[in-house]
Amino acid sequence: MAMPKFESVAEYDAHCSVEGRAALGVIRSLTAQLVKDPEERLSYGIPTLFVGGKRIVHMAAWAEHLALYPVPPSPPDDPGLVSNLEPYVKGKGTLHFPYAAGLPTAVLERVLRAHLIRAGQWPA
Repeated sequence: MAMPKFESVAEYDAHCSVEGRAALGVIRSLTAQLVKDPEERLSYGIPTLFVGGKRIVHMAAWAEHLALYPVPPSPPDDPGLVSNLEPYVKGKGTLHFPYAAGLPTAVLERVLRAHLIRAGQWPA
């Protein structure tokens, strides 16, 4: 089944389950704690966070899990990140965080920080 096409982040959110909206809210909150003025808009049909005009991470709220795209490289000061992400890697370049398991906020923060470093937006 194809994903519906959305015109805005608000329309995407309205289509999500309660768990999905909550998970997206966690990512938004963590990002806002890490950087000033993150921007969010649709890219490839899903919510995507931008900082300083640079794409940081795509996020999608699926029926059973939160997905983040892509898998970030380990930054120099967090060399174990990629190995710590192995349980969450599904397919090429995708991280899945099942709602039923609870969201690992410390891991999610490391993922966001690694993406900010990759994009040259850290420290903020």
